[in-house]
Parts: sequence; structure tokens; C-alpha cells
Amino acid sequence: MKTTIRKIAQLAGVSRGTVDKVVHGRTGVSDEVRAAVQQLIDELGYELPKRQKETGALEQVQIAVIIPRLSNPFFEIVKRGMDSALVHFHDRNVQVEYFFCDGVNVNEVLSILDYIEEHGVDGIVLRGGQSGRLCDRLNRFADKNIPVVLYDSDMPGCRRLCMVGEDSRASGRVAASLLAKSIGGQGDVAIIGGLPDMLAHRARLHGFEQAIRERYPSIRIVETINSRDQSVIAYEKTGMLVQQYPNLRGIFSVVGCTGDIGQALIDRQAKNVKIVCYNFTDDVVALVKRGIVDFTIGLTPYRQGSVALHTLLKYLLDGEKPAAPFLEMPILIGIDENIEVLSANQSL
Repeated sequence: MKTTIRKIAQLAGVSRGTVDKVVHGRTGVSDEVRAAVQQLIDELGYELPKRQKETGALEQVQIAVIIPRLSNPFFEIVKRGMDSALVHFHDRNVQVEYFFCDGVNVNEVLSILDYIEEHGVDGIVLRGGQSGRLCDRLNRFADKNIPVVLYDSDMPGCRRLCMVGEDSRASGRVAASLLAKSIGGQGDVAIIGGLPDMLAHRARLHGFEQAIRERYPSIRIVETINSRDQSVIAYEKTGMLVQQYPNLRGIFSVVGCTGDIGQALIDRQAKNVKIVCYNFTDDVVALVKRGIVDFTIGLTPYRQGSVALHTLLKYLLDGEKPAAPFLEMPILIGIDENIEVLSANQSL
């Protein structure tokens, strides 16, 4: 039977990308792994196919991208960014397979990872989280020199190649400053949080609370609600907030269902409540135009997706390491004068 890079990778317990680096003498492989892979190459008599010798082309690189289902506009734009990154590798042998899942169902993500491991993969891109089981599972890929790139949210303890996203604590502090400006620096406000096991959501919330305590003594956080990033829950909880706190002045929306929060305010005729939120999606644009949202923070989903996949492919194909373990995306602020431009320019 013909010896292939896939076969050598399976025997060595590493990725095909690692074997390819050894074959081509590229960097990015430890001396120990390189020696073990080279020994298998010698023993099995593997040789580069004639076409690869002549053109320098690489064998196919397979990437698995795990992404929440595209019912959330944020992740639809993330995927567009990833698709755009592939254009730069049109002349390389790259195959990307997308696996769509419930973003809060760890068991579903673990099942996808089982499938990925069984069928072979050279690199993984996914959104981080707080699950110890998921972290341990990803570190098993790292043990096999299969790199993992995280986007949107980090994962403590994960031996990832890098993380691409916002400084979530800093964006939470920015949100506190923006909401203070919206309500004149005083009054009752509430927080509508998202997923307690999502590090980005927790960091935004903690940054917001910290800035309020330190800088705005006349603002009181009356309640923090966990919506689990579900539209129905966010809508219902917002209605309850307005009823329970008739003097409520502001809401910090940590999550992606701001449209439903705003609709609850409209339905309750809570005209004096201002929202500070994230994203430049159509629902947020509509709320900015109505004056319910004065400021919204952009998370550059297109750029996150593009940078995450591009970084992984450069590492696998060319041995180019990321510039830093955390590739920080800029914090953009949308207001009434620029929101339409920001919403239209999805390449930000």
C-alpha cells in the first residue's frame, strides 16, 4: 500500500501539517517530534509525489471550523470573514469544513471534536468557553501538534495557538463610560448578561461593574440578569425590569439580542431608558435611529473570522507563527452619525 502523509501522521500521532513541515524542512516542529516523524519517513520509504517535487505544492491541509449556527448575525459575519481569508490561499491545497452547532451545548461541541479526531484534521478554529471538559479535549489535539485557534472568547488553560478577539474587560469599561454619558452620569441601571460560562461575556460584565464602582458613584446597578443569550428570555426579563424599576435609566446589554431588549422597551413605552450594547447589526441600527441606543460597540466579527483562519493557515502552510498569543481586535464605537457606514462595511 502506498505510503501517504496521512498514514505517517496517524502512526506518529501528529497532524498531517506537522509531517508536511518535516518533509519540507520547515520550522514549527520540536526536535523530538521531527526526529520521530523522520524515522517513520525513512522506514516507510515515503517520497514526495513528482508534482510536488516539481512545483513545491503542498499536500492538502484540512481545517475544521466549529461555529454557532448562523441564526445569530454575528456568526454569519464571522463566517464571511473566514470565507474571505480562503481567497488568499486559492492556489494552495486547502480544505475547510464548517461544523455548525448550538453555541451553549458543550456536549455537541465535544461530539464534533470526536468526529474531527476520527476523520483527521490539521487545525481547528472555534469559539472559546469556560468548560473544563472542552479545554481538556482541545489539549489532546495540542498533544498531537494539531493547532487550535480561538475566536471571540478565550479559554483559560487551553494550549491554543492564539486567540483572536476583543479585550472584553476593556470593552466593558468602555460600555460603562458610554452609558454614563447617555444618562448624565447618574441613575439606576441594569445589566442583561449572556452565558455565564463564556469568558468574553463575564469579562465584559466585570469590566463594566468595575468602571461603575470606580468612576460613577451616582450610578447604581440595581440588577444583573442572565439571559443565556436567548431572545425570548431577554425580552421577558427587560419587561420585568421596567415594571420593577420604574426609574430605570439605562441597560447594558452584554449579549447579541439587543433588538429584543429594545423592542421590550418600546412595547412598555419606557422612553427614558437608554441601552449601550454591542454590534452593528440591523436591529441595533434601528435602535440607534430611534434614539434608544446612543452608543454601540463593534466587535469586528468579519475581521475576527478572517484573521483567525488566515493565521492558522499561515502557520500550517508556511510555519509562520502568530505575532502574539492574543491578537486583539480594535474597539469601534457606533453612533447616529456613523452607524450606517459601520453597518454597511462588514470588512471592519
